[in-house]
Amino acid sequence: MKLRKGLGRIFAFTFRQQTCSGGYRRLTAVLAALCFLVPAIVLGVMAARAGNEPAAVPEYIPEDLWELPVCHADSVLIHDETEAPITDWSFLQALHPESWAVTYTADEAEERTIVVTLRRTGGTYEAHVSLPEDTSLTQEDLSAYELFLWENFPAILAVKSGLTPDQLAAVYSDVSVTMPYVPETPPTDPQAEAKEVLGMILPYLGVMVMYFLVLFYGQGVANSVILEKTSKLMDFFLVTVEPAAMVLGKVLAMAAAGLLQLCIWLASLAGGFAAGAWLCRTLAPETQFGILQFFASLRLFEGVFSLGSMALALGILLGGFLLYCALAGVGGALAGKAEDLSSTNVLFSLTLVASFLICLLGGSGEEMISNAAWLDFVPFTAILVTPTRVLLGDVSLAMAAVSLLIVLLTAAALCLLAGKLYRMMSLYKGNPPSPKKILTMLKESK
Repeated sequence: MKLRKGLGRIFAFTFRQQTCSGGYRRLTAVLAALCFLVPAIVLGVMAARAGNEPAAVPEYIPEDLWELPVCHADSVLIHDETEAPITDWSFLQALHPESWAVTYTADEAEERTIVVTLRRTGGTYEAHVSLPEDTSLTQEDLSAYELFLWENFPAILAVKSGLTPDQLAAVYSDVSVTMPYVPETPPTDPQAEAKEVLGMILPYLGVMVMYFLVLFYGQGVANSVILEKTSKLMDFFLVTVEPAAMVLGKVLAMAAAGLLQLCIWLASLAGGFAAGAWLCRTLAPETQFGILQFFASLRLFEGVFSLGSMALALGILLGGFLLYCALAGVGGALAGKAEDLSSTNVLFSLTLVASFLICLLGGSGEEMISNAAWLDFVPFTAILVTPTRVLLGDVSLAMAAVSLLIVLLTAAALCLLAGKLYRMMSLYKGNPPSPKKILTMLKESK
């Protein structure tokens, strides 16, 4: 009962002292304003530019250009000046578009006749298309027949190679192809695809975020624990409050203040993107912005994670954050003054960096993060890898619960150790003791 009462007072005092300080409030307010304004302004400027740009007018394409141009000639006169000239050109009539009424004749050129001269230079065939004098045909008619002749010139070469008109018709006839039955591919599950994407980026992102979060707030916990030693208030606190309660209260208060600060920044960031998205939809409603499509795609992740996995992942994150704060509290309890923290808090720094490197560099193959199972049962690495593993289903809920229990028990043990060290070091003078001397002092204090 005495421990619980002292814990509440220390927690309230430290939390109020931390959150009411000018530096904490200024940092929180400035970063919250930046988190809100930067995405809102950037997206607003993008929307304003897109809204001021004139709408793209689709290029008008005349209707007659969608189909093959029509040739209005009545006949075509062909002068075949090659060896073994073709005498019957009627096979080309079957290749005409239905809207054409062109026939092939051996007569002289008339008013509405196109003249084609076929020559062979070396091994190359050349066809020259021209109009007779005093014709009523236009250059468009000539161009239309040139296009037709160019597209169907392989048929002319086929006839010159010896194919009869009947054989040529068989070559150019429609072919009915029956494809073998191929079973339809079952549709993919959008949630399964979303989970696969998360499996690639979430482990790496979780390790990086938790590493920098613990690194940022760990030093603040150590400074808070040593505060009473530097302000000469330690003796008063030791009389009224149990050392373990004081250290635990400080650790919990600093962790709560840090999480509150983080939540404010995340809420501001979400608000900034929401405001920017509203500006995009208002100023440029017809413009497709990639950021808005990304936010719309986040709906695929709904229902990917179960409620139990999310609760356990959150518990491990909070428990692991408390664990490292307690480890930083041990360093603060060993220090006699602020200058000693560089040496006494080395255990916190080495443990965090070593855990980070083990998780990051222990991957194999295409995995960026190590998938070793034992990392889930080491409390200092569990905070970095286990939350994402339980969310993705790589770790069962029972194993995640065991990992959470280990993390919480280790954090409680470190808090008790920090309280005991705090009492032992209350009257200690001089440089911080060596690890061997600390173990000796702990044995003698039993």
